[in-house]
Amino acid sequence: MKKPVFVLLVMGLLTIAGCLAYVPPPPPDAIYAPGPPPEPLVEVVPAVPYPGAVWIGGYWGYGHSGYYWNNGYWGRPPHPGAAWVPGGWHHHSRGYYWNPGRWR
Repeated sequence: MKKPVFVLLVMGLLTIAGCLAYVPPPPPDAIYAPGPPPEPLVEVVPAVPYPGAVWIGGYWGYGHSGYYWNNGYWGRPPHPGAAWVPGGWHHHSRGYYWNPGRWR
């Protein structure tokens, strides 16, 4: 009678543990912004300049004068089938830091 209760308890704990996501720490050279970035700007995407080009959208950067916009551009994938994973701002106890985009 006790074994089914134990099995259910273990299964419940494994289910809860599976719901927790690992969030990696910020990179050691991260630049922190005191507040969240503004909403992304709406960009007009120009015509595709060559076959296989991938649009890499613009993003907010942060520097001494505050947030600044980096325009999007067309990029060439490093190998066939590569996909662009956009970067993003993440909150940390020290503020917000930028995790750059990458090819996958």
